[in-house]
Amino acid sequence: MEWWFYLPMIFWCLFVFVTGLLVGSFINVLVARLPYEKSIIWPSSRCFACYERVRTLDNIPILGYLRLRGKCRSCHAPFSARYLWVELATGLAFLGLFLAEVVFNRFALPGVKYELFGPGATPSPRALAVFAYHAALLSGLIAAAVVDAEHRIIPTQITYTVMAVGIIGGALMPWPWPNAPQTANAIPPGMPWILPEFEGKIPIGVQPWPFWGPTFAFAQPGTWKLGLLTSICGALIGSLIVRATKWLFETGFGREALGLGDADLLMMAGAFLGWQIVVMSLFVGSFVSLALKILEGVLREPESKTPSSATPAGTPVSGPPDARELPFGPGLAIGVVITWFAWPWFGPKIQFPFFDGIALGVLGGMTGVGLLAAALFLRRPVEAAPAKS
Repeated sequence: MEWWFYLPMIFWCLFVFVTGLLVGSFINVLVARLPYEKSIIWPSSRCFACYERVRTLDNIPILGYLRLRGKCRSCHAPFSARYLWVELATGLAFLGLFLAEVVFNRFALPGVKYELFGPGATPSPRALAVFAYHAALLSGLIAAAVVDAEHRIIPTQITYTVMAVGIIGGALMPWPWPNAPQTANAIPPGMPWILPEFEGKIPIGVQPWPFWGPTFAFAQPGTWKLGLLTSICGALIGSLIVRATKWLFETGFGREALGLGDADLLMMAGAFLGWQIVVMSLFVGSFVSLALKILEGVLREPESKTPSSATPAGTPVSGPPDARELPFGPGLAIGVVITWFAWPWFGPKIQFPFFDGIALGVLGGMTGVGLLAAALFLRRPVEAAPAKS
């Protein structure tokens, strides 16, 4: 097959990658301004050292940073490497999402797979809708994770805005869309979804699963009511489960646990993916955060506690309290993505407890215990070094 047959797909991949770079540039604006309650619209991009306006050509994602060699054109103050890496990571994330959902159709959604030799060799409107909807979630996760990593907060302007997109999109693309509503009859109407013979028969849509099964008469498959309920239930449970754990932890141990930003992050994800994926993301995110914590401990350089030559003799010297804590947001965001893309394989294997009241109660208890353990470990500040006499 001649190489030029692939030109349309190459064009779309480049278009998606560049779009991701532009979104990454906007995420950098959010990271730099929202924690300080500054407007993200005015003033235009400028150096924080000399307040000189950044030229348009110098503001091109990646190329502008490399052109300036990471320094301000006017005062030569260095720019954070975060600007470069966030833009590149977002561009690659958008490209990866496009390849997974549209080119390779990871979730086997009808009418979504990119047809190389189809009419005009362009993604279908259905494919673009699926990609745009999930790209909004991916952008929100990246923005929340980067802000949390740098400032230890997750602004509600990010999570609430993206959550609104998730709820509106859920009502417009209700489960099992883009599958036909009749595909929900793979499990006979009225039959319990917990029976072993129905394992793996829930059709996956843009909303992977409905909020409950079998669905109720007032919210039939394919209706906006079911899509709205699925998104709202996902957002509520994602928020409440972390808030409940936070309250239990602080009441029992008398110290701060998971932040409210973590609850907002899961609330945002639940609006897109439903409450089942959100619940499992907590487990996966806890393990990811643990791995990040270990990696941080290995890579962090030990701080010298040797007294400075300028310190008067006999002055007690103690290391400053290292209040730095590994934020839970990045690990939680990665956990959401892993659980989301593993759901076609992972979901059917754990289908039973999500549609049985008793099993769901046991799972909720186990989740609470797991979160308590994760919060105790991840939110524990490093103790200050004892003073030398």
